[in-house]
Amino acid sequence: MEAEVLYISGEPVHAGDRVQFRGTYATVVFVTDGASEEFEPGYEEYTGSERGLIICDDDGNTETIREPDEQLVFLDRR
Repeated sequence: MEAEVLYISGEPVHAGDRVQFRGTYATVVFVTDGASEEFEPGYEEYTGSERGLIICDDDGNTETIREPDEQLVFLDRR
């Protein structure tokens, strides 16, 4: 299933997207709109989370983002 969460630009968020958040490079590892969800392997434990997304930066730190944020910039999709 495809979760419908959007970047400020209007582009849909998908698990695996490369992003920059507050100057730090990261990967979207989990995204849910409350009904549908997508996740990267190893992040299944977030199933059932509230609407939003979880990013993992290049140092391995995770952060939850509940609402669209202008500091979250889409960079690339594989």
